[in-house]
Amino acid sequence: MQGVTAPGWEGPVVMDEKMRQEIALHRWAVIAEAANGRLASSERGAVVRAIAAREHAHPDGTRRRYSRGTIDRWLRAWRAGGIDALRPSPRSDTGKVRAMPELFGEAAALRLELPGRSAAQIASILYHRHGVRVAERTVSGQLRRAGLHRAALKAAPKAYGRYEAERANERWVTDVLVGPWVPYPKRDGSARARLFLIVDDHSRLLVDGRFYDRENARICQELLFPRSSAGLRGCRRELSGLQSS
Repeated sequence: MQGVTAPGWEGPVVMDEKMRQEIALHRWAVIAEAANGRLASSERGAVVRAIAAREHAHPDGTRRRYSRGTIDRWLRAWRAGGIDALRPSPRSDTGKVRAMPELFGEAAALRLELPGRSAAQIASILYHRHGVRVAERTVSGQLRRAGLHRAALKAAPKAYGRYEAERANERWVTDVLVGPWVPYPKRDGSARARLFLIVDDHSRLLVDGRFYDRENARICQELLFPRSSAGLRGCRRELSGLQSS
């Protein structure tokens, strides 16, 4: 194993030789089809495009896609040095790691994806994805300094969708759906059926709905008239209108 120190991360990270070998074999499995010496250039290009379009099972358990440029680079490396050339290269400039700031970004994304995920779990995921060891204490400290510790995330306000009320009758949403021609098939005198709807934005209850042969403000007022079924279901605090579709 070779120890290196990453800028932005406190403490050493380690590239595991076993993981480097597993990654090399994985890369070979990805490019093997395109490495066939019997393929013409045009055929190889089509194979590479097909490989780039597929997902591939990585040694860390995830499924990944690779660009055509990456696949071509691995092919050139394999032709030059075989399987060993597909191993991730250890850094010669011990004490500096070029990609470690990206690891912190990935750690932050993992915490945001699942706020309950522990620093130990995040460190384990980084290791299995990249073959790089980062101390649990380092992950925890960096996330805390970035305001991504679990206590802070649990206290964050709940995020709602664009149209999602907290309780029933807080917001009703109106919409108009354009239906078939009536009478059908279409002929002289036929009109488009239009379904006017009122939906409770929290419960998704269909408060009321009626078909009309036209669309205007008076019809909408008729639907909302207090003597209608809509008026008997409670008082709305807010009414939102959607475009007809």
